Amino acid sequence: MSAKTTVPVFFGTTESVEPKRAFDYWRSTVITGTDLAQPDSEKPFAASRLVASSSHGAIFHTNSSPYILERRPSHMRQDGRDEVGIMLIVRGNGYLEQVNNGSLLGPGDISFQTWGRPGSAAGLTDFEEIRLTVPRATFLAHVGNVDDFAARKFAAGPLNELFAAYLKAFAGSVTKMSDAETGIAVEGALHLLRGVITSQNARADGELSANALRSLALARIEHRLHDPEFGPDALAADLRISRSRLYAAFAGGEGIAATIRDARLDRAHDRIVMMRKAGARIASIMASCGFTDPAAFSRAFRQRFGCSPRDLLAQGE
Repeated sequence: MSAKTTVPVFFGTTESVEPKRAFDYWRSTVITGTDLAQPDSEKPFAASRLVASSSHGAIFHTNSSPYILERRPSHMRQDGRDEVGIMLIVRGNGYLEQVNNGSLLGPGDISFQTWGRPGSAAGLTDFEEIRLTVPRATFLAHVGNVDDFAARKFAAGPLNELFAAYLKAFAGSVTKMSDAETGIAVEGALHLLRGVITSQNARADGELSANALRSLALARIEHRLHDPEFGPDALAADLRISRSRLYAAFAGGEGIAATIRDARLDRAHDRIVMMRKAGARIASIMASCGFTDPAAFSRAFRQRFGCSPRDLLAQGE
């Protein structure tokens, strides 16, 4: 009896790469067809990825330090890829923007990315992600129009948790599967995914519209936090909407300017914590989060977190 032929598997890791070359290796060898940048070049980079490919789709299991990804029209012309990625965030936080949609993503969230359209994404912290990719035609037949789902977030609820458990089990056993078995597994995943989408789309259209605009705005904020000139007016211009519509999406909260300020402070806090052992420089982190006045930054930081940036840095010593 001949042994079962299993699907091809690739495993990439920076573990055996010289630390100062780790990110360049990841960018040139593992994550190709994009522009990849490291948000904190002073922080050591480490990542690993398992990829199992079949004629029905591929599954990726990635653990990584933060990085920022941009897929541009030039990349699409070069490689012609047009598959759709169904993403499950297992650990960490990030954002995704594509086709006038955008979302902030955290553990348990499901979102979608198509390689056939420009877009951007980032892991804002160390993260773990499981991604199932299928051809555009398969997604259209089983789920719907890709552009209706790109960068949308589906979170919470028992069906979402069931899909997450299924995808984790799929990723854990795919290396033992034949091509035909992966086809059955992909079909099962898409069946569960339809249930998640149907359940969450049952909400009122108005609620979905308001939530979608706010979600896109929050993702754009995360994308532009490094720019000190970025504020409410720039956000409205980026989204191509009126100021009144933008402010209406944030009604009932602290407002847009405060949301941007707090997002800058939260990112600075996270980067100080992440880079304690790497020798964090407060001035560099401050600038990378869009602050230009050290005194104002320190006051706002203390007001939000109850300690100064240097006090937080010292806590790790």
